[in-house]
Amino acid sequence: MNDEATRYQDEVHTPTEVANPEAYPPRLVKSYPGAPRHPLPWPPEKSGHRLGRLLADLGGITRSQWLTPLDMLPFTDSFEAIPDDDPLQWLVTRRPTPSGGARYSAEWYVIAGPDSEVPTGVHYYDPARHDLVRLRAGDYRSWVASRPAATVLVQTSVFWRLAAKYGEMYYRLACLESGIQVAQALAVADGQHATARMCFPDADVTELLGLDPREEGVHALVELLPPVPAAFGGPSLAAFPRAAGAHAAVLAQSRPEAEPLRPVEVALPEAASDAESDTEPDTESDSGPESEAASPPVETEAEAVEAEPVRIRLPHAVPDLRAGTRTRHAAMRGFSGDPMSASALAAILTAYGQRERWDLPANLVEFYCVIADVTGVPSGAYRYLPDEHRLELVSEGDPRQRLREAALAALTQQGARTGNLWLLPVGDAAAAEERFGARWYRVQQAAAGAALHRACLAAAAVDVASRIQNDVLTHLLDGWFGLEGRKRSLLMAQLGTEHPAGPRPEFRLTW
Repeated sequence: MNDEATRYQDEVHTPTEVANPEAYPPRLVKSYPGAPRHPLPWPPEKSGHRLGRLLADLGGITRSQWLTPLDMLPFTDSFEAIPDDDPLQWLVTRRPTPSGGARYSAEWYVIAGPDSEVPTGVHYYDPARHDLVRLRAGDYRSWVASRPAATVLVQTSVFWRLAAKYGEMYYRLACLESGIQVAQALAVADGQHATARMCFPDADVTELLGLDPREEGVHALVELLPPVPAAFGGPSLAAFPRAAGAHAAVLAQSRPEAEPLRPVEVALPEAASDAESDTEPDTESDSGPESEAASPPVETEAEAVEAEPVRIRLPHAVPDLRAGTRTRHAAMRGFSGDPMSASALAAILTAYGQRERWDLPANLVEFYCVIADVTGVPSGAYRYLPDEHRLELVSEGDPRQRLREAALAALTQQGARTGNLWLLPVGDAAAAEERFGARWYRVQQAAAGAALHRACLAAAAVDVASRIQNDVLTHLLDGWFGLEGRKRSLLMAQLGTEHPAGPRPEFRLTW
């Protein structure tokens, strides 16, 4: 057992105060003076450069926002605590993926081969200039690739960017963000047959990139296959009109329309009721306490039926994660409290439990959630079963008071009152450590981050607002979920109808 990792998981639930924030460097992008640069086309959406578009969707500076004091109020609880000496502090730039405190610790490197869209070599992606900085010339794919990939992307985390604000909690956030980054990469890698790896020889990759592992850690690899020729459109049925019609009919039948959810009713079989009413008590077997001690309690058929967990079948849904990347944003002004439809819930949960194209097992985390004011679903805590596309009831009742007690900041408490869905991936530390050894904490947190990001992308595609929250005492909900041993809820995302004030004014820099 890794005692330090176990202590970290059990004790580090909230950000810690940073004793001396000035001891950390300012928030600046990296630079390699004098190194050769390869410019990428701008704007990325209007170019045919797939790798440049992918890098912009991962770590590019793509949005600009002008904040108001109202945006900062949920974090300060009073207007007096908001500094106003510099009006330019309200002009901020954003990237496509969420990051703790908008610190953006994630970096991307490119290991390109001869078949890549950029010169062969090892490159650093400069988000401020949207170009590649060449660190090494030559083909180094054999150092990192597990298959014949044209390009390998390497995701790292600059630790001090998070540590300057969140103290000891920085490592947890870095691991969560690595999962978010990988989920984003797999969602936006159109036609590039991308797969990810979270387990690889860290020391070799760190040496290849020339990094100091005490300052910047390598967390994930994304391998891209060579592009498929544009003329190849798959098998054609144009010469067989009858087969084409049958094919279309099969597709239509395999995508049924969403059906409304109905409450689950546990009915007592008539045969069991009749048998109990016609059976006379056995006076000889009930004659004394010795008989009671010798005979174990018999579970009736009615008790067996009642003991079965209540499960709710969800409507069929096909979430469009790529569409969600265009509109995803954090719900900074909370939610309105309007009910959520069953079809929206199904789309979000489908993405939440979707199996990722990476080297981690599907059961590394379990998909718990809390529901309130969703059409056809009783309020309470549930476990989502991806293979069955069903919800399994864990605890009944209105969850809002429990969620408010676990929330720390005013915005999180507001979401506890007005949200409809709270996602909390759960990890079993004992099972993960047995399989992954000392790497267990990193990969389990990454799996949790990826699950929540997929759900937020699916939510954005169906006009549901979301926000991933770190200022939540998730361990206070573990007892309500009935978690035992070393099982813990790892993180929370709140989802619901966006507040009428809407998102902050934003200008897209890439369109």
